[in-house]
Amino acid sequence: MKSGKFLHLGQRCLALVAFSSALAAAGTERVTTVVGGRLGDGGPATSASFALPSAVVRDASGNLYIADANNCRIRRVSAQGIITTFAGTGICGYGGDGSPATAAAIYNVYGMAFDHRGNLLIAVGNRIRSISPGGTISTVAGNGGFGSTGDGGPATKASLRGADGVSVDPFGNIFIADTLDSVIRKVDAAGIIHTVAGNHTSGFSGDGGPATSAALNFSFSVVADGSGNVYIADTNNRRIRKVDSTGTIQTYAGTGDYGNTGSGGPATAAGIGPPSVLHLGGGKLYLSTSLDVIWTVDLKTSIINLVAGNGSAGYNGDGQTALSTSLTQPYGIALDGAGGFYVADSGNNRVRHIDASQIVSTVAGGTLGDGGPATQASLNFSNTSEFLHFTFDPSGNLYIADVGDCRVRKVSPAGISSTFAGTGICSYSGDGGPATSATLLAPQAVAADGSGNVYIADTGNEVIRKVDSTGTITTFVTILESNGAATSARSLALAVDASGNLYASDGFFAVWKITPAGAMSVVAGSLFNVGYNGDGIPATQAWLFIPIGVAVDRTGNLYISDWLNDRIRKVDTNGMISTVAGNGVQGFGGDGGPATSAALALPTDVTVDSKGNIYIADWLNFRIRVVDASGTINTFAGSGGFGYNGNDVLASKANLFPNGVAVRDNILYFSDDGTYRIRKVH
Repeated sequence: MKSGKFLHLGQRCLALVAFSSALAAAGTERVTTVVGGRLGDGGPATSASFALPSAVVRDASGNLYIADANNCRIRRVSAQGIITTFAGTGICGYGGDGSPATAAAIYNVYGMAFDHRGNLLIAVGNRIRSISPGGTISTVAGNGGFGSTGDGGPATKASLRGADGVSVDPFGNIFIADTLDSVIRKVDAAGIIHTVAGNHTSGFSGDGGPATSAALNFSFSVVADGSGNVYIADTNNRRIRKVDSTGTIQTYAGTGDYGNTGSGGPATAAGIGPPSVLHLGGGKLYLSTSLDVIWTVDLKTSIINLVAGNGSAGYNGDGQTALSTSLTQPYGIALDGAGGFYVADSGNNRVRHIDASQIVSTVAGGTLGDGGPATQASLNFSNTSEFLHFTFDPSGNLYIADVGDCRVRKVSPAGISSTFAGTGICSYSGDGGPATSATLLAPQAVAADGSGNVYIADTGNEVIRKVDSTGTITTFVTILESNGAATSARSLALAVDASGNLYASDGFFAVWKITPAGAMSVVAGSLFNVGYNGDGIPATQAWLFIPIGVAVDRTGNLYISDWLNDRIRKVDTNGMISTVAGNGVQGFGGDGGPATSAALALPTDVTVDSKGNIYIADWLNFRIRVVDASGTINTFAGSGGFGYNGNDVLASKANLFPNGVAVRDNILYFSDDGTYRIRKVH
């Protein structure tokens, strides 16, 4: 499923916190932000920034409420267009019941709805919380436990298993999409919770029978009308299911196929892919999908139509018709009361408005913060199928593959941010001209040599671009080819050695070496073979399994994050490969012992400092690990918890989600997937 990095993120983290519970190594190092963190509160919403806006609702006065998921806030845009924080402190957690919502800690919010009393309900992990019109926060469902208990009793004493969606029917009943349990729960007007759909087993079954006997699969959203019908986003079954007033379940939309097909015909004959969020209004059921489109189903005729999104992820600007506009991970939807609607264009970090004439505009978000301090800039790491890397040049300039913004950003040694390449429009153009006038598509990696050249893995376009010292961009590599064998130049990682040779992962099989003159050869991996077939052999005979991070040390040794093998591999100057960290079993363990006996969990990047210390972005362990010159591994930063818990905190207590890593002056920097920041450990 394309949107796994977003859809599963908060819930996946709940499960992994228990899995990765060991304490980080003690020390005095602290984690601070060097790039990112812009909010823009107090000014125009179009000058603000988000970190995955996941839901949007509108009140009777025309105020918009936006779930700023990875910032752990609810933002409010007034009818005059001014944005403020309505709930959350930015520190992710749970607390503050009975207090002002602005002083409360909340987790990533994926679903919101107003009840009939004007309270804003938010789905927060294993709880449903309520914010009164006066701004006081409380909990209305969920005891914080991760489970399926409590039916027939008070909702506040029940356990949920990853509540992502919440809605309210006209009678005041609260419906909860209990996503990881694949059930729908209902809290009645007396506060008693019940299961109304799903049998607690993920799968697909039960059409035509009782809803509580049916199998759902990752039920992400739910809405109910005034006639007793309940509509469910049965996400991993690629269907909308409907429970009627008798409790019988049927497929209402979707064939189970993965595609955008069937517009203008019966909803049950359409291929809709995985649905994300549902909304009822104006006689229609609106549904967003992870295939980057929005559909409506006419409630009277059951005819389905595409109404927004061209099906191609990215950003291609405002002012176009809805069906010509690129959306990326559209989620929450709210009607505007005038024939149009708002959508949380999550992957583009914007809230878009589609007016009654079907023209699209941005009403909140999208601001970069260029020209000012990097800590007041915004980054966009939300292209969910990608990982990102960054680098320093010899002068200390920092270059960031701002994957979701389709740009490469630059931060000067003085800490000022700017755009180095890309316009923000996601496409492929501009060769032979200024890099700032060119377009990129999901650039994932960047590397700089000693001659002023910067190489960009223009991953979505499956090419490697080069920006020379004059700022002119060209396409450097269009296909990786050697000895009659070729593969795509959809590179996931880049590195440059002291001689100016470029090392590029092809995204699946191998790591390639490309000389400044463009000569190519495979230096690690075997084309069209994946897996693990041993160490102590020539690197070109070894199998890799999605190498997504590469680094070169001072003496020319090559290091590879062998992602799905859960290992860090080393290719020495004689071309022989070995494992330097990871035992091949995904997990967490081994601190204080040999790195080759330790467990890693999908390491995304690797770097080496001048002392020979190897730093590993241990992605799903929410840690950075370090291997010293003796081969001993320890946790260098990360508590094992997810969700931003502050700036300038002890490295051992910092929550982080590391993606890329790089060293400058023996200080470690990392990109934090969960906070859209570049941070350092010092």
